[in-house]
Amino acid sequence: MSTGSILSALAELTGSRARLLPASFRSVPFYMQAGTVDGGRRLVTHEFPQREDAYPEDLGRQTRRFHINAYVIDDPTTGASYLDRRDALLDAVEGTSEPGTLVHPTFGPLTCNAGVLRLNERIVEAFGYCTFELEFVVADPTASPLYANDTAATLLAGVSSLLGVISSMYALVVEATLAPSALLDQVAASMLGLPVDTISTLSAAIGEVSAAPTDASATATAVQTAVQGMASNVIAANDTSATTSDAVTGTALSIPAASDISGGLATLATWGNDLPAIDTATAVGADLAAQQALVVLLVQGNAVAALAQVYASYDWASAQQATTAREQLLDLIDTQATAAADAGADDLFRAWGALQAQAMADMIARAQALPSQATYSVPEALPALVLAQRLYQDASQADALADLNDAPQSLFMPLEGTWLREV
Repeated sequence: MSTGSILSALAELTGSRARLLPASFRSVPFYMQAGTVDGGRRLVTHEFPQREDAYPEDLGRQTRRFHINAYVIDDPTTGASYLDRRDALLDAVEGTSEPGTLVHPTFGPLTCNAGVLRLNERIVEAFGYCTFELEFVVADPTASPLYANDTAATLLAGVSSLLGVISSMYALVVEATLAPSALLDQVAASMLGLPVDTISTLSAAIGEVSAAPTDASATATAVQTAVQGMASNVIAANDTSATTSDAVTGTALSIPAASDISGGLATLATWGNDLPAIDTATAVGADLAAQQALVVLLVQGNAVAALAQVYASYDWASAQQATTAREQLLDLIDTQATAAADAGADDLFRAWGALQAQAMADMIARAQALPSQATYSVPEALPALVLAQRLYQDASQADALADLNDAPQSLFMPLEGTWLREV
């Protein structure tokens, strides 16, 4: 049966000739049969002895509440049964305390918190459906007076503290025979191999990496300066509205969005893992092996810290994308913490442990409010406008849907693809 046939049959079953209007909450579609709205003004009426006139005190506008009688039915477009839609709507209402987008068929998009619900279920021979009685409370767009922890700021503060520990640990190495220029030349070459947006305007800073091979403090400063500059460029590159200027000519440069969100910093965070082992049979060999390990820790540590800065500043498109990035970052941090422990660098080990907790708290908190990636399947190619209306109940999502699926022509969307469903 087509969607139209199911809706017609449903109208006959319920004895209602009212039109069922499409709506959605957190991108989970349903049909609205009827609804009521509570609103108005909050009045407190003061009555006084020996007076016939009352004094109504206005305490402001009443919070607007929407009560909706909703239907969830089988969906021939995506092949989803009403059971899938029922469970998705239950999860959208009960799964999080964060506000979500209610697309009301007559009031339009509204940011709301979901309240109480009542579910009634019925299965007939030709199709299945269930009804919901839903309550939505319009969320106040102003900031809550309650304290909210800024997890991203906490993570960035942790990175700042960690950078000082990394440099201090490396600067303790003062033997003049250490920090061979050949090794630092490899570091600089690896940095220069990163995407152009990452190293733009940083040629002089990267050159300093190999220019101070026997000065531990200068080397630590040079590496940190170069990698911090890379982090700034990657953050700017991920902001499609950002611009920068060429350091030499002063010409304005537009920074396009990077295909790799990390700008290659995730690759730099593993630099040195494949360096050949140094024979430690002699005292010089042992010193060189120790210095090689310290150079690797210095480069990798700064790269992981820079990656944490990039991820703390990035607006993830979906919960899956944020989760993948979180797992990648936590694995890299764990590797650095283990290496610091093996090297006997207790302060650095503790600093990595603190950053790991901060990164986990930040990326989990931000992922919870993100839409999840879901799949769709249609029997024929549809325009993005039509498909966005069916999936989101909001045709304005057409361009975003086409971009998400890399559709070469928005008039003909892929038969199978992905879309973002609010949690």
